[in-house]
Amino acid sequence: MKIYQNFKHFLILTLIALTVLSCSNDDNGGSVPTGENIIEIAMANPNLSTLVEALEITGLTSTLENPGSFTVLAPTNAAFDLFLATANFASINDVPVPLLEQLLLNHVIGSQINEANFVSLIRNYAETLADGPTDGTKLSLYFDATGTAIQFNGASDVIDADILASNGVVHTVDTVIDFPTVVTFVTTDINFQQLTTALTTATPATDFAGLLSGTGPFTVFAPAETAFDALLATNDNWNSVSDIEEGLLTTVLQHHVANGNNRSEDFTDQSTVTTLEGDDITFSRALGLITITDGSGNSEIILAVSDFQAANGVVHLITEVMIPDTAN
Repeated sequence: MKIYQNFKHFLILTLIALTVLSCSNDDNGGSVPTGENIIEIAMANPNLSTLVEALEITGLTSTLENPGSFTVLAPTNAAFDLFLATANFASINDVPVPLLEQLLLNHVIGSQINEANFVSLIRNYAETLADGPTDGTKLSLYFDATGTAIQFNGASDVIDADILASNGVVHTVDTVIDFPTVVTFVTTDINFQQLTTALTTATPATDFAGLLSGTGPFTVFAPAETAFDALLATNDNWNSVSDIEEGLLTTVLQHHVANGNNRSEDFTDQSTVTTLEGDDITFSRALGLITITDGSGNSEIILAVSDFQAANGVVHLITEVMIPDTAN
């Protein structure tokens, strides 16, 4: 019952956050938008000339000129210079147009989120307009508003916030936001700190970060911090995940990864997914909840928050560490 009560509290907070995200365009913090649209604002800013050129190359200017409610995270010219140098492109014209289009859409959210909205949400995910790895999916964007600047996917900081337009808001950022992998979300989301340790320093013989940064797609069932706390409490010799025998921990971690971009809508009642460890996990749906039965038969695992969509797969937050069938 304790797990369910904690989950209800978590769900309430999540619903509040999603409500703020969906309604943020109705609350601009008292600021008054200008009569200029997003493209006009960008064209008037000499530090955004490369962004304007990229939008023109891809034909996205018409999208951001139209009426609507958009949030644009606008990389500065310096941000694009760094991106081009790192990716070995001589100029923005050398970036393949389909790639450039999706990269730009990874900087656009389909609703208006002002600085105050980000701050009120603290840390959360938003959905961009960039395409995910399977039809109908859109890439997620993780943000952290607890520092001196709002940060996206652990890499790009806001420079100037709340440049209001007639069709949304522009926030300039200091780094081009690359397409996220499942590793991006696991290593930047504060809910997955112990999972990050488990996948990296606690299992040096297996390059989980390299594997999960590959093409995929992968589905990662990511235990929350409290899930690892509960696991550690089962053994007096385990004070951290690094105390767990590496071979055992590796097997457990493999039980949390599956091939494919398996989203929550795919988990029909009594459907199964085979993990990289080899055991199946089984999904149940009842009263609006998705629960998981792991390889060892534990059926109390809740899929608490789902569908953090990366370019190479999807991450779901779960309430317990899943244990494989040790009899195999």
